[in-house]
Amino acid sequence: MEQNIFDEEDMKNQGEDGNLDKYQQIPVAYFESLSGDELSKRLKVFILDLLQHDFHRLCNLIYRHDVAENKFNQALSNPDMEAQAAAIAQLVIEREMQKITSRKAYREYKSSKKEQAGEKDLNK
Repeated sequence: MEQNIFDEEDMKNQGEDGNLDKYQQIPVAYFESLSGDELSKRLKVFILDLLQHDFHRLCNLIYRHDVAENKFNQALSNPDMEAQAAAIAQLVIEREMQKITSRKAYREYKSSKKEQAGEKDLNK
């Protein structure tokens, strides 16, 4: 049975201090198996919790994930916290996908440079 985390039920059952810290120890492999929609939904719930209880921590996480400040501020201009959380979750996912694409392109570039260097050594 799949462990159900970051869902609406968790928002009702969160600790007295109002946070979802119990999820910090979940293995990364669990999140790798989530669909894009499921990841977005769960990230939205987590971000909504941060908007309500720990805005400073949210700002730190946004900075750590290198989300553009102007886009973050634009997401915060949404009329309600649900919409803000959804927009911020989308920004985080988009930025992480950009980083994955960039790293892959760099690895391919680096690999092609090594191959070219190897060919030059063989031609000497």
